[in-house]
Amino acid sequence: MSSVLGLFKKQYNDLTKNISVTMMYFMFPVLALLLGSLIEGQMVGFVGQFATMFVGSTPLIIICNTVAEDNENKSLRFLRMAGVKPWQYVGGLAGFTIAVSLISLVAFAWLARFNGETLINFFAMAILGLIASSILGAALGLFADNVQKAAALYTPFMMIFSLLPVFSQFNETFEKVASFTFPYQLMTYVFGMNDDLTRSYIVIIINILVIFIGFVAAYKYKGLKG
Repeated sequence: MSSVLGLFKKQYNDLTKNISVTMMYFMFPVLALLLGSLIEGQMVGFVGQFATMFVGSTPLIIICNTVAEDNENKSLRFLRMAGVKPWQYVGGLAGFTIAVSLISLVAFAWLARFNGETLINFFAMAILGLIASSILGAALGLFADNVQKAAALYTPFMMIFSLLPVFSQFNETFEKVASFTFPYQLMTYVFGMNDDLTRSYIVIIINILVIFIGFVAAYKYKGLKG
């Protein structure tokens, strides 16, 4: 438990000292607020788009970059020498990222005036999406020896999970592909286009399972050697 708390403290220090990391957590709600204020009656639409991009990209990028930085700076070696287990390391990164991301989810929910069952489903889908995005970021980070390589690895996945659902509004082929991703399920729910919640949750859970299996395979192949 102390190891996980230590990782939380490490991530908190990174958050307070690294402006780019801080911006990634909070820029999407700010953009939704600004654009929704400028265009009357479109706040829910902007919340749907930016919440989708936030859930599909922020944990993915932050965790992938963190693992890559720790690889590059040899921090993983010191963490392992200090007795930090691999599951504690990944769990600590994901736990902190999701905890801070809840602030943005609250902001999105407030902007869209969600309440009752809508609020519950929004948070449930978004948190499950954050979990999937975090695991994917950790899996990709295993293969990144530095931040530059991390960017090359996460960029195509970021586009699939954050931009493809948004583009699917304008292209039927994109929509068919995006419908199998967890951010698309969140976006269509916010837009009021989702009339089968059971299917949405099944799709999201399958996404998590597939990504987790990919992480396990990546860990067995690469590991967290530092």
